[in-house]
Amino acid sequence: MKNNTVVTAGDINFLWGIFLLIASMRKSGMDEPVLVGAHKFTQEAEEILKQFDDVSIYPLNDIDHSLTCYKPLLMLNTDTEYISWVDGDGFFVGNCSSRLPPLSENEVHVRIREAKENIMVFRDYGFAGDGRSIPEEVLKVWKEDIEGATEPRILRNCVACTVAFHRSARPFLQIWHDQMMRILPAGNVGVVDRKLRYYPQLDESVLSSLLCFCPCAPRVSDSYRLDKDRSELFCHFGGLPKPWIGWTPLSWRHFDAYTEVVAWALKEGYRLPGPIPYSLKASNKAICNLLQHPILLKTKIRKRMKEWFR
Repeated sequence: MKNNTVVTAGDINFLWGIFLLIASMRKSGMDEPVLVGAHKFTQEAEEILKQFDDVSIYPLNDIDHSLTCYKPLLMLNTDTEYISWVDGDGFFVGNCSSRLPPLSENEVHVRIREAKENIMVFRDYGFAGDGRSIPEEVLKVWKEDIEGATEPRILRNCVACTVAFHRSARPFLQIWHDQMMRILPAGNVGVVDRKLRYYPQLDESVLSSLLCFCPCAPRVSDSYRLDKDRSELFCHFGGLPKPWIGWTPLSWRHFDAYTEVVAWALKEGYRLPGPIPYSLKASNKAICNLLQHPILLKTKIRKRMKEWFR
């Protein structure tokens, strides 16, 4: 769908992920142009991604916030009718071109968290309520932070691993970018900062606040369309580690489909980002299965130690 640009970003550690994201698109017949926000990529890394048709690179070297905060800036550097952000740690199953963009110009296609899922966003902060909707204390701060705020229009936080707009929403994208640069502290802390009581999920939190209160915000789509048909899905690998490092119980269900993308790229003759990691070889399925829980435990220990010594 040439009237829609797929936008993504990552640092050099995400090269395998972005490569397989684009490969999954082309394997499935999705021909959208792709814009990659590249943080400190080598020339070779850029060339590896540009093997695919219609891929361009936007350098993001001198940034003072987490890379995830530059989604709207990248989306503003497109010229198609529709603009679809897609996280680089995911892949498509089947041709999802018709499922990506919003259904109307005044709509944003984004997934809103389920009530039980929303509880995880503001856990451990001591807010009143059960967390199944955005806490009143959070809504109060969000409303104070947004000029011209109205009454809240959404009840739960959005998930910004995929988010798609019509080009008429470009003023809103600029507001999203400016709001993050104004409200969020400088420093690259990843995609979550638990020290931020009202904006712990950085770009997602700010986007949720604006969809909630900003007068010019597009209407949130009635449903999320990339998880409804098993033959046309976007699969996102949230959390750590990523599959090119190792598999976990949460990501394991996608092992076969993801390694099929690797096999397809190899068969088509694309130059790979490097030697195929053991975790991306279909022949290693048995050992990858055995290592799921040890790898998850190792990751949790590393994360806890990093928090202790921060």
